[in-house]
Amino acid sequence: MEISRKTFLRNLGLAAGGYGLGALGMGLGRALAQSPAASSASASPASASPAAVTSEVIDGEKVMRALPLDKGAQNMGGAHWVNSGPGFGRRMALSFDDGPNNKVTQRVLAELEKRNILATFFQIGIRVEAEPGMSRAVADAGHEVANHSLTHPQCNKLSDDRLAYELSKTQELIEAATGRIPVWFRPPYGAFRHDQGVQAASRGLGVALWSVDPRDWSQPGVDKIAQTILSEARPGSVVLMHDLHSQTADALPRILDGLIERGFEFTTMTGLFGLPYGYPSGALPPNTPAAAPLPEGVPTGEPAVKVPTPAAAPVVGNPFPTAT
Repeated sequence: MEISRKTFLRNLGLAAGGYGLGALGMGLGRALAQSPAASSASASPASASPAAVTSEVIDGEKVMRALPLDKGAQNMGGAHWVNSGPGFGRRMALSFDDGPNNKVTQRVLAELEKRNILATFFQIGIRVEAEPGMSRAVADAGHEVANHSLTHPQCNKLSDDRLAYELSKTQELIEAATGRIPVWFRPPYGAFRHDQGVQAASRGLGVALWSVDPRDWSQPGVDKIAQTILSEARPGSVVLMHDLHSQTADALPRILDGLIERGFEFTTMTGLFGLPYGYPSGALPPNTPAAAPLPEGVPTGEPAVKVPTPAAAPVVGNPFPTAT
């Protein structure tokens, strides 16, 4: 059954500094059980309204891709979803997924530091566990650290128990490494159903998508990565990149200098949108479930991670209408 779209929140009402969203009165939904049953059945994506998608051929294989997202934010499934902001003062947010990666993340941090730019790093839980020092270095440099799941699965295909573990365990690992509790979650591949929003909201996590995607995970070349971002960036853009491959780090000086020349200003996800549910920075959201033990038989560890994977999965349940 399709979930109706709520009123599109075009006017976010941000204060001049970008931190004034405050409590949005969205409600966190039910508190999730701290000891989930050992169920391995995946929830059905058919219960959510599909995003508009188009097909394209990648490496000779037909895959589905989400159509461009419209601008704004929306409350859906109990969660606050965002993909681009109002861009006051030509502000935008740079974001990096799939780290920490010792070599590439260090290079990204160095380029950002040279230009006094802050960004948001959506980190994978088992990589934080493997390289906690690198995760901490990101936070110590003043950047925002956010949740990108534990093992980088297609979340729309997960059971409630598995998704709960992916979110909660990553929250714990990031807090242990950095001393900070993330307030944003980016679903790998953007694959997240409307009805899964309560899982994010109950942990104080806004759902962060993006509006500019150079597909740097596919390593299309330094020129292509830089050209895509520089041509598509707009005030309020959320730019998706990955601190995973050297091509992104190689392209970054050209990207940053080009955006600066165009008069853009840079901030974090929270700087652009405010706190998704009005929590003070670093405070534990109410009713935040701890990570319960993973149901028996569900695999964990590095073999479960496949990054990057061809983005064949559509954005399931994307609440944003397509641009017309």
